[in-house]
Amino acid sequence: TDSMVARAASPTTRAPARRPAAMKQSTLAVVLVLAAPVVTRAFRLAAPTAQTATPARPRSSALRATIAAADVKALRDESGAGMMDCKKALVEAEGDKEKAAEWLRVKGLASAAKKGERATKEGLVETYVHTGGRLGVMVEVNCETDFVSKGPKFKELTKMVAMQIAACPGVEFVTFDEIPETAIDAERKMEMQAEDLAGKPDAIKTKIVEGRVQKLFKEKVLLEQPYIKDPKMNVDEFVKSYVATLGENIQIARFTKFELGGSVKQDDDEGGEAPAAAAEAAPEQAPTPPVAEEEEAPVVVVEDASLATLKAELKAELKTELMAELKKELA
Repeated sequence: TDSMVARAASPTTRAPARRPAAMKQSTLAVVLVLAAPVVTRAFRLAAPTAQTATPARPRSSALRATIAAADVKALRDESGAGMMDCKKALVEAEGDKEKAAEWLRVKGLASAAKKGERATKEGLVETYVHTGGRLGVMVEVNCETDFVSKGPKFKELTKMVAMQIAACPGVEFVTFDEIPETAIDAERKMEMQAEDLAGKPDAIKTKIVEGRVQKLFKEKVLLEQPYIKDPKMNVDEFVKSYVATLGENIQIARFTKFELGGSVKQDDDEGGEAPAAAAEAAPEQAPTPPVAEEEEAPVVVVEDASLATLKAELKAELKTELMAELKKELA
């Protein structure tokens, strides 16, 4: 009780203890007010440095995170390329599947160019007999290892190459290098004598002739033909796409075609020689009395140009029919 009375009687005894704290708070407030502009300016100067030190997330990383696994799988099933390559292709194409497929195709061509000089001692001999049994194809496709030649992808490639040959009646060679130089020179001479080139300068005439010769023989080279399932690429690019997928050098070595009735002409030629040989070997006979000459039946002469036109029309009809049936089989 005495202490309570003493405290009530002397309220000024605690005042001196509170003054230092109040003074400290006032001093701190003044310092903060004065330092605020300096601190704000320091933060503004440091902001660009902070942004430079922590760059924004790269666009490719953001795209990679948004590529769906289903899209990667669909592209892999379509192209046969690896999962990582398909994902990278989709990132480069910003998710566009068509552009990604083109990116993979270009990469495959570059990869095939590097592998083009490797030895190809393994492979398969594939056959294809067209519906109805009137046309058959046998083709040899080579690769580097026995492991690849026994795989389903290589088997798929060889089957498509055989079907491609069946759909191209005019194809005779695998590459341009197989065309005899004599055949090219003979075609050049024929084109040089064309009537539409008469009077033109030699330099221009040579360019025109070379263009025509290249176009003519291009139709006879297998690797230059448009691929039957995707005319945007040729057979050479189609094969190289499998080089990128399988990781080995792949080459079409040779092929042959069998057409029903194709040996008839050869048999006729051989049959024509046999009677001549028999006539020479037969003993001489007594001359027979002359017989009144009968009036000969009129002979129809067909010009070479007409034969060539007819042959071209038949080939075109055959090719159209084959293409239609092949598309049905592929579907």
